[in-house]
Amino acid sequence: MLKKIMLLLTAMIILTFGMTYAEEQSQNKIYNFSMEEAVEFGLKNNEVVKIAQLDIEKNQVISKKAVSLWSKAPENSMIETKLLSDGYYKRQSEMAVKLSRKSKELIERKIGLGIKNSYYEISRSIKDIEVKEENVSRVLEQQRIAESKLKIGTGIKQEVLTAQAAVEEANLLLANAKDDLKYKEMEFNKLLGLPFNATVNLTDDVISNTSLQTPENIDLHVKVTEAQKNRIEVIQAQENVEVSKLYFDIVSSYSAVNTYDYREANYEKEKADNELNNAMQNVELSVNNAYLNMQKAARAVSVYEKNITSLEEAYRLSQLSYEAGVGIQMDVLNAQNMLYNAELSYVQSLHNYNLAKLKFEASYGIGY
Repeated sequence: MLKKIMLLLTAMIILTFGMTYAEEQSQNKIYNFSMEEAVEFGLKNNEVVKIAQLDIEKNQVISKKAVSLWSKAPENSMIETKLLSDGYYKRQSEMAVKLSRKSKELIERKIGLGIKNSYYEISRSIKDIEVKEENVSRVLEQQRIAESKLKIGTGIKQEVLTAQAAVEEANLLLANAKDDLKYKEMEFNKLLGLPFNATVNLTDDVISNTSLQTPENIDLHVKVTEAQKNRIEVIQAQENVEVSKLYFDIVSSYSAVNTYDYREANYEKEKADNELNNAMQNVELSVNNAYLNMQKAARAVSVYEKNITSLEEAYRLSQLSYEAGVGIQMDVLNAQNMLYNAELSYVQSLHNYNLAKLKFEASYGIGY
């Protein structure tokens, strides 16, 4: 008995060590992902996708059962048997299989969009840190100039103190940005099914390599047509139209026009037609809205990019004037702050455009 207990304890220790070692290996491994590689990795490790696949398999079994019952159904006038023999339940089960497949596609699309969004968020945070590091360099330069002017008697102590305060604030903003990046990296790792502290390097510089699409290169009518063919809400509405029409055809074959069964079936058929028209219109609106949002985001990128060029020159001139003793420190700090905010706004505008572009592309796919 004692020997069995010792063997059991030994096995438990080995198992625990193995699990701990595997976890440490996963945490110590360095992952390098392009955006598409990150999406592929995340989809492989996502439990929601696995559940969606099980739903497809379940509905396929139900469909096979419905086909089997349909092939064996007797021909008589009883409504349930009539619905069975004329293929209504078979068609319903086929619809369930088709929609479950489309649902899985939509789930994968949403997960992929979530991963891409997180990828963009990390990229934006990295660029934010670069801007804030440059901002620290600028205010340190202002502090150096203020201290030099004080030494040679052309400056005052207040200017040095003001510059020192600016340095402290710039360092605070930089430290906070680095903490924000750490949290975004943890969120990204969670989406990929990795330990929070796993090291992941992004190999795509999606912010710097942002390419703006011009309206001339987009045929919106074509995109709307694609959306009305691909979006899951339209596919579901089309399936409902076909199933409700089949139900009406079966019921009307044995029911008079003035009967409740006929009227109810006709109501369901008309309702399905109206729902399809509504779905088509909503999808068209969705594509147009996503397109307009992308264009608005593109205009913002252009404006902030031009502003940076102007503000860089304004900052340079104000700094030269201050060093030469013909300008004041406040003008330099104001110019520096305006440039800093414009650079942050530019990075944010690129991020906003990338997200808007993602949504536009999803709007004429299966959805988002």
